[in-house]
Amino acid sequence: GYPLNLVCGGKGNCKKCGVDIEENGEIKRVLSCQTYVYDGLNVMLRDEEQKLQILTSSMLDNIPVEPSLGSLYFTKDQLKTELGGNNWDTLSRLTDNGVRYPNLNILRKLSFNYHHRDGIRLIIDQGEILDVVPGSDKKKVYGIAFDLGTTSAVGYLYDMEQVAMIGVSSTLNKQTELGGDVITRISYAITDTNSLLKMQKLATDTLNEIIEDICSYHKINTDDVYFAVICGNSTMQHLLLGLYPEYLGILPFSSTIHSNFETNAKNLCLKINSMGKITFLPLLGGFVGADTTAALVSLPKDNKVRLMLDLGTNGELAIGNNTCYKVSSTACGPALEGAQLTYGMRGTHGAIERMFIENGDITYNVIGNEKPQGICGSGVIDLVSVLYSSLIINGQGGFENPSTIKNQKLARRLVTIDGKKSFIIAFEDETQNGQIIYFSQTDIRQVQLAKGAIYTGCSLIIKEYGIKGEDLEEIVIAGAFGNYIDVKNAQSIGMFPCYKGVPVRSLGNAAGTGAQMYLISKKKQAECAQISNNAIFIELANNPGFMEQYIMNLNFPTHLKQ
Repeated sequence: GYPLNLVCGGKGNCKKCGVDIEENGEIKRVLSCQTYVYDGLNVMLRDEEQKLQILTSSMLDNIPVEPSLGSLYFTKDQLKTELGGNNWDTLSRLTDNGVRYPNLNILRKLSFNYHHRDGIRLIIDQGEILDVVPGSDKKKVYGIAFDLGTTSAVGYLYDMEQVAMIGVSSTLNKQTELGGDVITRISYAITDTNSLLKMQKLATDTLNEIIEDICSYHKINTDDVYFAVICGNSTMQHLLLGLYPEYLGILPFSSTIHSNFETNAKNLCLKINSMGKITFLPLLGGFVGADTTAALVSLPKDNKVRLMLDLGTNGELAIGNNTCYKVSSTACGPALEGAQLTYGMRGTHGAIERMFIENGDITYNVIGNEKPQGICGSGVIDLVSVLYSSLIINGQGGFENPSTIKNQKLARRLVTIDGKKSFIIAFEDETQNGQIIYFSQTDIRQVQLAKGAIYTGCSLIIKEYGIKGEDLEEIVIAGAFGNYIDVKNAQSIGMFPCYKGVPVRSLGNAAGTGAQMYLISKKKQAECAQISNNAIFIELANNPGFMEQYIMNLNFPTHLKQ
């Protein structure tokens, strides 16, 4: 039951899944993906090893609250049917014909409960009857909104009658045990039918863990949850729904569907009411998924032209205003999430999350206030910015000769390890395992590849929209990565554009916020449909100037150097 951190999909290459085992009285570090478990083996796990720094906050002020999900209660006297008449016609008249003709399952429940002495309650979403239960005007109806991310998932449970949030819960996406990024998971899922089914089960198990956690804590019956809204990237949509994902990762990079998808909980084995409704929000094209759709739903409808970025292994971009956007994606690679870096790791306990110069030397903050094990994405951006502004690396990303560096405290950290120039972040006595943590020349190249792709994508999509960067009214960054990074440091290394007079701000978990808005507001549901219908997908890689600009943007910007 321990989810492994298999960034490389269990091939033994990334070295991220190390655990301590006790063997013959000796404790040693091994790769969990390469080590077989046997009777009597002691595996030494710490609770904090699985505590991710997951962003769950949201801002839902000033939106029109009117859920599509609700209930109608009728007493036995109201339901009295004329002699020889039929119950459905009576009920339809009571709702002013506001409900659609029911399916067979609903008709069966209606036949059993219609004459109940306490009347009946209809659970309804947009005119569709989801359930018929014996009458009680105290019946609670709940809905839940999910942001199903590649690394983690967050759920927000709401009382739909009072339109009030009950609780929030988050957990690691259980699919990480089979691969840390979407390409690895796609490769695993297409090996055979059982592999795809396993990926699907891990996704539903992740969501079910959140449902059970919130409902158990707040003493709520999961059978009273009737609506689940889910957003996630294109790969998460395919793997959750059990759709064959091969051509998401290769030409023509197509998904099975883009539109809103609806089904019932029984079809996905989600632990809400089996007759409850599940909605996966629409994709916008290519790798621009429903998480981007939800993030755009969360933006103010003030007619401002914004550039929105949602960064991870894949960078998703959108430019426009209100409900009309041009969208695209750019392959950032996993470096910004800590993968493919020598000592990179996710934002969990033991990760260096912030770095700066103090008294002429490197200092840092560690998640959990403990000795470091590695460095996560926000710390990586700070580190590269510090190295560049301190003249440790040059504009092409190469390490300078230690003899040319004036600051001797920093110069002493420059070493050669395994034939590669490297910078020591933390010495042996400062780390958890007594080994140095360093950043190599190869690590810098990984960051350059990521930041070059992001900057080029931003520049080209602004041009595709037909404006200059200075004409933007705001740049917004969605997701946990955008919430934790230092924007000025990111701009100083040329990751984000820097336009005079154009502010940059973080949206926090905008995807989670947008999913909640969809859950509790019919107006936001309509806006979501408009965004989906109006979005224009642009394939930036087909732009004739893409490769030339990309190569130029691998370098660090000299005009921003401190």
